[in-house]
Amino acid sequence: MRLPLPFMRKRLAMKHSILTTLALCAILILAGCGGEVNLLDDSKLSDTSLLSGEPCAAPCWNGITPGETSFRDAKLIIESDTRYTIRDEQEADENSPARGFFFSEGDNPACCQILSRNGEIVNSFLLQTAPIMSYGDVYDTLGEPAYLAAEKVNDEQGYVALVHPDVPMLVYAFVDNPLTGDISVANKIIGLLYLDETEAKTMLNCAYLYVWRGFKPFSEYVENDIDFEGDGVGDEVQCPTR
Repeated sequence: MRLPLPFMRKRLAMKHSILTTLALCAILILAGCGGEVNLLDDSKLSDTSLLSGEPCAAPCWNGITPGETSFRDAKLIIESDTRYTIRDEQEADENSPARGFFFSEGDNPACCQILSRNGEIVNSFLLQTAPIMSYGDVYDTLGEPAYLAAEKVNDEQGYVALVHPDVPMLVYAFVDNPLTGDISVANKIIGLLYLDETEAKTMLNCAYLYVWRGFKPFSEYVENDIDFEGDGVGDEVQCPTR
C-alpha cells in the first residue's frame, strides 16, 4: 500500500493556521495517517537534481525558487513539463489568498505540493521522492545539517528530517529498523522541503528539534531530550497550533 498523503485530507495544508506552520507539519507529513506504510516508495518523484544542480541548484528546483518565483510561473513550469501531471489545485478564496497545487510524476499518485501564502509568490514546496539518492551524497552537496527531527513510524521504518537552514531546506532520510538503526550516509532520501527565508525562520521559531551531533544511532537522538526549542513555541500568535 502506498504511503497516504496527510496534506490531502480536507486540504488542511491550505488553512491559514496550518500554512503558518507549514514546515512543522511537513516534518510529520511522511509518517502517514494510519494503515500500512511504505516510506521507500518507488512511485514517488524520480529526481536527483539536488545532487547535479541542474537545471538549477538548491534552493531552486526545476526553475522554481521559493521567495522568488511567482505562483503563476511555477504552475506554468509544471504544466509545460511532460513529466508531470497536476492532480489538484486549491484556489484563493475570500478567507485566505493562499493557493497551492499537488502534482505527480506521470500517472503515479501525487508526490509533490507547491504553496503560496499570498497567492502571488511561491513560499515553499514539498517533494516526496523515490529512494534513489543517499544522504551521503546530499551531505557532500549541502554540508552538515544544523538540526534534525526524528520519527519512528513502526519497528521497521523511521525517518529523520535534517534541517539545512542556510539553503534553506529540509531533507527527509529513511532509517531502517529505527530501534537499532543508524543515521548514516547510507540512509535513502524520501523527501525534500524547499523554503523561502521567511518560512525557514518561522520553522525555527516554532520547532522542537535536536541539535545535529553527527552520524549516530537513531536511538541516541530520540531517547534524549529535545535540545532546541524555538523562541515562539507556546505563543499562539507566532506559532498557532489550531
